[in-house]
Amino acid sequence: MPITRFGDFCLGQGIRTLAVFGDSITVGEGATSPDLSWARLVAKRLDVELANAAISGTVLQGSLMADGQPRPGNGISRYRNALLGDARADALVVLYGYNDARYTTAPETFNLAAFVRDYRAILADLVPAYGNALCLGSPPFIPTIGFARGGPGFTNQSRPGFAAFATAVRALATEFHTFYAPVYETMATHPDGSLASPDITHPNDLGHAVIAEAVLAAERL
Repeated sequence: MPITRFGDFCLGQGIRTLAVFGDSITVGEGATSPDLSWARLVAKRLDVELANAAISGTVLQGSLMADGQPRPGNGISRYRNALLGDARADALVVLYGYNDARYTTAPETFNLAAFVRDYRAILADLVPAYGNALCLGSPPFIPTIGFARGGPGFTNQSRPGFAAFATAVRALATEFHTFYAPVYETMATHPDGSLASPDITHPNDLGHAVIAEAVLAAERL
């Protein structure tokens, strides 16, 4: 039985609208033009209307940060309004975990376990709503120099600590039997830093293109 990729699935099902959910990388930061962002590239390839529900600087989990408050605009606090009900699209790609992995200042409350807990709670609602038309992507690869770049709290992560978030997303995709885009893993096959924009934090045009291809080629786990 041939393997169905996410892109082929969407084309075969006649998907007309695609929602994307994530942070600044999903907004399109780092690309030299909005049309070169990974989400726009995927939407163009699938010939669908794009509903971009990403917010720059956001995280998925609603955990308490070092200031004792959750990150404003976190994914678990807004996914219902952004992705369900009247906002529901025909298909959905979630690309979260990049900023969750980078934040290291409140490890007792804001951590990998809390990320998995909140992601699992979100998927419990999204899977019944989107069925087979749901793709989870691992967080984009961060260049090694990027661990020293970022706002307060978003520095000093390790490579193994960051990679653990990619492993966790794959495990969730397996648990919920969704499509899985190995974004981190695919980007990691390129030379360290070669897919980064001048700000280091976000992908360059090639990086966005690599993400788009990983999403289109995603397989169901």
